[in-house]
Amino acid sequence: MDRINNEMTLQQPRYKNDYLNNSERFYRETIYHLEKKLAVQPKCLDSLYDWIASYHELAVIYEQKEDVLMAQKCLLIPHQSMLYMALNFKDDKEWEQVALSAINLTLPKLMAFAEVHPPCEQCMQELNSQLALIENNKKRHH
Repeated sequence: MDRINNEMTLQQPRYKNDYLNNSERFYRETIYHLEKKLAVQPKCLDSLYDWIASYHELAVIYEQKEDVLMAQKCLLIPHQSMLYMALNFKDDKEWEQVALSAINLTLPKLMAFAEVHPPCEQCMQELNSQLALIENNKKRHH
């Protein structure tokens, strides 16, 4: 019985690693296909939100693999993309609003990640100032 338990214990890390690698591949492929779809249909909100969610899931996988930099990168890519849209699509109020509502998804994930893996002080100040802007925007639209 001890031999069986020892063999199972040795297989668990391999199983977890295989699972994480398969999950990583799945989300990378999903992101690739969503980016292709968004290139053709940039205003498809379902694809946009799925793209953001896929990056967030990929961040969780990298965090479980203890690759903090890749996890952070996966959180920053959709956040910075939405931030860019919010700041540069001021003439298109619909897109600006889409970007701002998407930032309401991306910023809390970054803030939660920053609590566990604190960034430099300047980066944290930037995140806090973005959070304040989002809070002000929520108050204006209510």
